[in-house]
Amino acid sequence: MKKAGAKVEITHFGVFPTPQGVISNGRVTDPPKVALAVKEALSAGGIQGRDVCAAIAGGEVIVRHVFFPRMPREELAQAVRWEAGAYIPYPVDEANIDFDVIGTGNDSSDRLEVMIVAAPKSLVASHVETMELAEVRPLFLDIQPIALCRVFCDSEFEDAKFFVDIGGGTTDLVYSEKGVLRFTRIVNIGGNTFTEAIARAKQQDFARAEELKRKATLLETDEEQGEIYRDPETMEALEEVTRKLAVEVRRSIDYCNAQARVRSGQESAISEITLTGGGSKLNGLREYLEAGVGVKVTVGDPLANVTFARTSPFAEDLLNYGTSLAVAIGLAFRGVDER
Repeated sequence: MKKAGAKVEITHFGVFPTPQGVISNGRVTDPPKVALAVKEALSAGGIQGRDVCAAIAGGEVIVRHVFFPRMPREELAQAVRWEAGAYIPYPVDEANIDFDVIGTGNDSSDRLEVMIVAAPKSLVASHVETMELAEVRPLFLDIQPIALCRVFCDSEFEDAKFFVDIGGGTTDLVYSEKGVLRFTRIVNIGGNTFTEAIARAKQQDFARAEELKRKATLLETDEEQGEIYRDPETMEALEEVTRKLAVEVRRSIDYCNAQARVRSGQESAISEITLTGGGSKLNGLREYLEAGVGVKVTVGDPLANVTFARTSPFAEDLLNYGTSLAVAIGLAFRGVDER
């Protein structure tokens, strides 16, 4: 991507499937295979540059908001590392820890509100090793929820924003308030969970179950054009997974609403969910979640604030992948800003 006036322009685009079983809870378990996939994606897009922006995710990535007395940044860094031990479930000396000052306390300007981010060094190292094997150089490592907010949130946005980002293995539940990341939670339900449920119900292998999922729908009636697969066993398997996801989303929304009331003393109810990620493409998922959670659900378009040549050879693929690209575009935004 490059700057193009008020927007940024996608100049090259490449994608390659992540091999099955090479990432577990955000950790790259087979760096050589993932590195090869990265190389294939770069080659497919004709991408020559080797400076990259990457993100980590998974249940071991911790994000917490903590208040500290106002102090110089050098002292704050030491205080953050000391305080982080109370929030992370692994030893501090085995963690990569970073922080950002995001504001002051509502009750006093002498208190700093600090967002602390921590991840196991071994998890971070698995990504760095992968990039080294892919012969690319990371400019930075972000976390996926922040990259997501960068795409959809304005720093002056007044309302609460809640995202359900469905990846292959997990779903990120992300809450942002006035452009500030307030909450993130990882749910162990992803696109592959739906596929595996179909595989069990239909006694099919993963590849065949994936084909069925792409044709299936959660709706009894569907006005979408194209081939729709309505098999009772498949629909029941998909509904079971979706019900579990809806419960987790509802619980997280209730928690975020309660925390917002504590912070501001006012009602700040989440009135809309933005659905993103490759797993969000399941036919009928938006409607099913909307009914199950009781909150309006819209599908996010990460291409809304970027531009690209409609006549370019990758334009059709770019539009087809759509919501799958939110994290990648969020990372590229930061990369463009920092160069």
